[in-house]
Amino acid sequence: MSSSPARVPTAWILTAHVLGAVAIGALEAARLKSGALALTLLPLFGAAGLAAGLAIAGSERVAEGKRTLVAAAIRSAPSLIVVGPVAWTLFDGAFARTLPGARLLPFVVPLVAWALIAAVLVGVRAFLATSDLTTRAIRILACAGAIGGIVWSERHLLGSGYPAAHYGATIAVIVLAGALVRAIAVPPVSSYVAAALAACTFGTAVAATVHGLRDESQRRVLETYGDQGRDLVHLVRAAVDLDGDGSSPLLGGGDCDDRDPVRYRGAPDVPGDGIDQDCNGSDAVAPPPPPAPKALDLASWRATQPVTDALARTKGMNVVLVTVDALRFDMLAPDTADRTEFPELVKLLDDSVWFTRAISPATGTDISLGTLLTGRHDPYQTIDTTLPEALQARGYRTYSALPEEVTRYVGQVLPGRGIDRAKPVYTDWGVSDVADHVSAPTTTAEGLRALDDAAGRPSLVWLHYFDVHEHHQLKAPKALLQRVHEEESKKRRNYRALLAAIDHEIGRLRRELSRRGLADKTIIVFAADHGESLGEDPRLLETHGRVAYHALVRIPLAFHIPGVPGGVRTDPASLVDIAPTLLSVLGATGAIAPLDGVDLTPALLGAPPALRRTERALVVQEELQWSVVEWPHQLLVRPSEDLVELYDLEADPAQSYDLAQAKPDVVTRLRARYAEVPQLKVDRTLDGRRWREQQARRPPRRAPAAGEAGTPTP
Repeated sequence: MSSSPARVPTAWILTAHVLGAVAIGALEAARLKSGALALTLLPLFGAAGLAAGLAIAGSERVAEGKRTLVAAAIRSAPSLIVVGPVAWTLFDGAFARTLPGARLLPFVVPLVAWALIAAVLVGVRAFLATSDLTTRAIRILACAGAIGGIVWSERHLLGSGYPAAHYGATIAVIVLAGALVRAIAVPPVSSYVAAALAACTFGTAVAATVHGLRDESQRRVLETYGDQGRDLVHLVRAAVDLDGDGSSPLLGGGDCDDRDPVRYRGAPDVPGDGIDQDCNGSDAVAPPPPPAPKALDLASWRATQPVTDALARTKGMNVVLVTVDALRFDMLAPDTADRTEFPELVKLLDDSVWFTRAISPATGTDISLGTLLTGRHDPYQTIDTTLPEALQARGYRTYSALPEEVTRYVGQVLPGRGIDRAKPVYTDWGVSDVADHVSAPTTTAEGLRALDDAAGRPSLVWLHYFDVHEHHQLKAPKALLQRVHEEESKKRRNYRALLAAIDHEIGRLRRELSRRGLADKTIIVFAADHGESLGEDPRLLETHGRVAYHALVRIPLAFHIPGVPGGVRTDPASLVDIAPTLLSVLGATGAIAPLDGVDLTPALLGAPPALRRTERALVVQEELQWSVVEWPHQLLVRPSEDLVELYDLEADPAQSYDLAQAKPDVVTRLRARYAEVPQLKVDRTLDGRRWREQQARRPPRRAPAAGEAGTPTP
């Protein structure tokens, strides 16, 4: 018996990898129960298998006659095409950049993987020399087990993050499927048959790429429930996105001009500029602006005795800004029966002016907290003055207690501007970036130390509670689990139990404010940065970020102001409104200019609806989706998939009934409203974070020109 395996015919390598890939595509289409999707997926998978077969056959041909180690290195070289990009993105995360040698790992890991695969091939080639049934069965089981392991890892470890890793996993599955077919047998395959199969595969793949997925319902099913098929479609679109706008004309991507990066389906269409940016066949028409309050009427209202007395009382008060990471609105909504399990939060909200139609500007903490601190829709532009800096300039002592994980992800520059004393809160004592204890008590303790340090001087204390964000890692202690009722979803119960810990700390904070005699001198602003997914809907992905559905963007937002009666307000509101509202209430109007947010003071103090912004569109911007909420409607657009959804949040908060086809006029109007705010490119890569840190730096102070305040006039 030969000590090395016989050469496998190129025709069989190509045929086996096409058949294996098509089998994976067929399984995906069968799982999705869609024959129409099969017409697109099978040719695409076949073409991917053909490409893999060509790479493998080519490396086999080049390796012929070479020494063992050299041949193994050549045969494993195609793996670099996959491992390289995957390694680059795996080490692009906020946590990964803290690892030792993080800058070198994207280069080292592919080389190490290449060497390991080559070493494995040396052993496998010797093993392949034996072709008895037992050896063949072992090869088959090994390939099948590897495929199962990759699919499991995709679903349970990668989740919805790391797109390049998903692409790499999909390619690996396709390669292994071909290896599985090759392990079964090596039947004689004519070169003519292989050539015909290759030509048929290529031709049908071209047709599927050009004409496939034109039906929106097919794209929706694939995007929501797909696995390897979804990844393969994304990969093909990304490869043929010539203008780099994130949209492709292929596979239903909807890019009507792949040479112009500002024109694609889902692009903001600027009304009246004569350009059809969103490819719907016509230029957008600006909707009529909402009726603005008459300046004279608003000024007259502000001049009334009750208003002037209220603003005189709040001028110079302390501020405790409480933000809770990933807190869903429906946990505390007025009509939620289980809200009684959080008595301290309920009491705070009931004692506050609560905006029940508040929408976060994003489902990621970076944009959300950025808009809160700056009052701008685009927090990444040059910002002269942040909210803490404005208060610091007026004699406030400023403090923050933020989780280390937040600053690692969001950045340290913008959250640190204008803060006299910033205290990190650690959620991961054991393993970095893996939460292992409830951190809410530490957050409160830092807040109380800040109040003591202020020693009666006006102060801003910002406390960011993080425990509910960690519900997928941190198991709530038994005592907290007992505070909330049993639920079918263990994830939801764990989330609620961790919220109970925050509830207890909010009560402790308020009691300490009273004990220190500060309750009547302190404004409490309570808000979440965004909502959260608890696994109830596959559209929401595993947690938050990337998409903009209702459960991820509707947030609690409330202002507890001593002397101002609590109550519910249905005025549209957003985190971008906190800065202008606080500055107005504290008597510092004009401390930051310009501001994009709305001053909610008229709503806080009960001004007539005619003097308030009760009709308003709020924009959400995320990686995969953008959204406009104009109550009660929410428009959601996923540009790369050319998917448009419209829901009535009042009648259908679970977003089960898409109204986009039934109400095209609403879709058109809300598309135009999206163009009213600056568009953000949400880039959470390492390069993107570096750019944000650079942008967040305080601009150099210029000398005032002659005639400006503080400068003598010649």
